[in-house]
Amino acid sequence: VTGEGRLDHQTAMGKAPVGVAKLGKKYGAKTIAFAGSVTKDAAACNQAGIDAFFPIVRGITTLEEAMDPQTAQKNMESAVEQVFRVIRLKERNW
Repeated sequence: VTGEGRLDHQTAMGKAPVGVAKLGKKYGAKTIAFAGSVTKDAAACNQAGIDAFFPIVRGITTLEEAMDPQTAQKNMESAVEQVFRVIRLKERNW
């Protein structure tokens, strides 16, 4: 699991989340990334090794609201919980 503030084509050019994905591949691990925002060109991150990525912002918000530590934490917790619920379903042969 990795993440950054914004996933975009620049992420795929070797930023930390792609480094985590490459290291994970070395050990046979899948990589999931979470980000405050995800641009349309973030699909390049999949080609660079990130198996799946998810934005954490749940709706229309200002940058100030999104960057509020309590709001960001709640958004992250909610996004991560939902993704791992899907993983658990898969493990149970959903």
